[in-house]
Amino acid sequence: MEKIECRIGICDDKQEDIIRIADVLKQSLKKTGQQIHLTCRGFSEGKKLYEASCREMFHLIFLDIEMPGMDGFALAEKLSLEWPQTYLVFVSAHESFVFDAPEYAPLWFVRKSNLEWDMFRAVRKYLQVTASMRVSYRLKEGFGFRELPLKDILYIECSGHSLSIRRTDGSWLKKYGSLKSMEEELEGCHFLRIHKNYLVNQQYIKEVGRREVYLTDQSALEMGRDRRIKVREAMLRYERERYGNQ
Repeated sequence: MEKIECRIGICDDKQEDIIRIADVLKQSLKKTGQQIHLTCRGFSEGKKLYEASCREMFHLIFLDIEMPGMDGFALAEKLSLEWPQTYLVFVSAHESFVFDAPEYAPLWFVRKSNLEWDMFRAVRKYLQVTASMRVSYRLKEGFGFRELPLKDILYIECSGHSLSIRRTDGSWLKKYGSLKSMEEELEGCHFLRIHKNYLVNQQYIKEVGRREVYLTDQSALEMGRDRRIKVREAMLRYERERYGNQ
């Protein structure tokens, strides 16, 4: 069974609540039976979590709604604009906030008064909506093969008959072949051809500009002149599909 990597941020102005949320989260993940490599970081201020998200990618963030300074809703608005690939879960002691939460398209709403049950449902929902991202690509290596999770691929670059696979950790993998054949192999897995030399994982596209596509790792890739409209339309379909599952 593949081990799932999950980087999680928890933002709450009360340290005891951060600890409690993290503990219940770990218990909920164990109950799923999935093998998960969990990295969990706590933040007492929304500003600190936002600054951290500019340096590293969180897969899932738990936000307390009521916090001094930047509250959970204000932070969610910034995060959803900057890092749309990150899933958000609101946490609150006041159940009435659940009626305001949908505006920010969260994955789930967790009540502190019912933390164990709500947390398990939030974790289960996260694993359901990200299941397709955990599909692996079988990459030939020497005399054998290795499984490369699709979620670990940022983009694929072509140069002649050589393909360079850029991973989310900054490393590169090389293989021989054509980008067209790679595109055909990954059909239906949310990889988008933006240029004759680039095939990009839609999960990590942050913005489509006039001549470039900007990724969540701060890199910018050239976009083919005749592909801009198709790329924008593909991203709109991708966003509708993603949020339609929530």
